[in-house]
Amino acid sequence: MDETTIIQSVTQGDVNQYEQLVTRYHVGLIIHCERLTGDRAAAEDIAQEAFIKAYERLNEFDGSKSRFSTWLYKIATNKAIDYLRAQKKRVPTEDIELLADTAAPDYAAEEQHRVVRDAVAKLQPPTHRQVVEAYYWRGMSYQEIADDMHTPINTVRTWLRRAKEQLRSDLS
Repeated sequence: MDETTIIQSVTQGDVNQYEQLVTRYHVGLIIHCERLTGDRAAAEDIAQEAFIKAYERLNEFDGSKSRFSTWLYKIATNKAIDYLRAQKKRVPTEDIELLADTAAPDYAAEEQHRVVRDAVAKLQPPTHRQVVEAYYWRGMSYQEIADDMHTPINTVRTWLRRAKEQLRSDLS
């Protein structure tokens, strides 16, 4: 059964059909949340909370704007960010991790993280550090950063590109 049919069935009262969506996305959602949090137990809890929230708001889902999986993963990502904020941790990112790998291939993972964090802290001008932290560690979109910093979205893109160039240079 396709997602559209399942969602229609659930919103019309056949709540047992929601299990098909949970089965379809359960493992991937946990993996996604674990990559964000670094904590398997928290990832399982966050994934469960995301499924519950998606179920509760399923009538708000608009299939013409996005796929269900995209919507569900966005809910989970927001919940993971909330979890990390509560724990005062940072969101790890693949791009930044790749930079750490090129910076110090012999270091342990924790040392690599420290090296990258230190390099990000030294970015100049400070707006470069702010956009890296907002985009990679807080999970904000370009538009959210632009709104938060009261600057055009293309400026945010430019700052982020320049920050990554500076990090590549500093970490190589």
